[in-house]
Amino acid sequence: MKFVDFPFQLYRNSDYWVPPMWKDEFNAMLPEKNPSLLDSDFSYWLVLKGETVVGRVAGYINWRDNKLRKRNASRFGSIDFVDDPLVCKLLLGQVETWSSSLGMSQIDGPLGPGHFDRNCVLVEGFNELPTVISSYNFPYYPSYIEECGYNKEVDYLEHRIKISVDPDSRIEKISSYVLKKKNLFLWSAKSKKELIRRGKEFFQLINEAYAGLHDFVPLKDAEVDYLILHFFSFIDPKFVKIVLDENDNMVAAGIAMESYSKAMKACKGKLFPFGWLKVLLKMRKNDVLDLCLVAVSSKYRNHGLNSVVMHEMHKTAINSGLRWAETNGELETNSKILDMWKGYELRTHKRRRIYTKKL
Repeated sequence: MKFVDFPFQLYRNSDYWVPPMWKDEFNAMLPEKNPSLLDSDFSYWLVLKGETVVGRVAGYINWRDNKLRKRNASRFGSIDFVDDPLVCKLLLGQVETWSSSLGMSQIDGPLGPGHFDRNCVLVEGFNELPTVISSYNFPYYPSYIEECGYNKEVDYLEHRIKISVDPDSRIEKISSYVLKKKNLFLWSAKSKKELIRRGKEFFQLINEAYAGLHDFVPLKDAEVDYLILHFFSFIDPKFVKIVLDENDNMVAAGIAMESYSKAMKACKGKLFPFGWLKVLLKMRKNDVLDLCLVAVSSKYRNHGLNSVVMHEMHKTAINSGLRWAETNGELETNSKILDMWKGYELRTHKRRRIYTKKL
């Protein structure tokens, strides 16, 4: 409980930290609740000053990831600390000692046990509100981590995109042409139940499309069930765009949701007893769309389906009265995704980093 509660205390006066759901954070620490922990060794530590918590960190060894990439690496994650380099040094030093005792030769982070956990350290964009599935940290984090001997492994970029009043007629023609030429069809779920029924197929597509990306490990059935429960259960089906082939197979998909960032700040991570009312009131004024995931089957890569999905999302956002879209982290080396935004009015306003260190 102290581990989960610490960032709520550390960031209580921050204008930019978006609190997660407290109960979800607690359950994510438990292997009986979080299947990503079942294939990992893990441990959690706090740094105390007297009886006051001043830092926290988790250590993970994802054995499936190590086998896939043929290496002996651990991860540090859930790292938060007060403005004191000694606390950061104590936290990372503890994870390094634990990692070495288990035979690891490298440590990366911040990363969770699974691919869809919160990760990265924010290195640019400290005056920007993150999405609810992203994270925030104070500006002193990067320098203190680097002082402990950590170097950049890879960066992720995030963008704020202006939603135009009208969809681009040129892209509309291209989208129609691509679908017709490849004999593909747009599919929309009429309800959440209908969407959830295709949940396994969606994550099978994710496994195929994300293979080879940094730190991605194919999802097991238990992880897929967990993600369907925690992800699909609150997504509005109108913001899920799916492309099917003539055999009803899913070949491309995109998921977005209205931004809950201001709503989560209002309820402070707890829906009861009155947090749900604060969420409802804030959502009435929301004008931002959070772009969560895009996946395209390898068979249809380089055929413009990314743009087809985003174009459909754009039209729905216009009809919903939304004015802005926020991306989540996109690998700086993933040119196919970054090229998708050409022609949109945007600014790249956040940069997040994964660090690495040889032990």
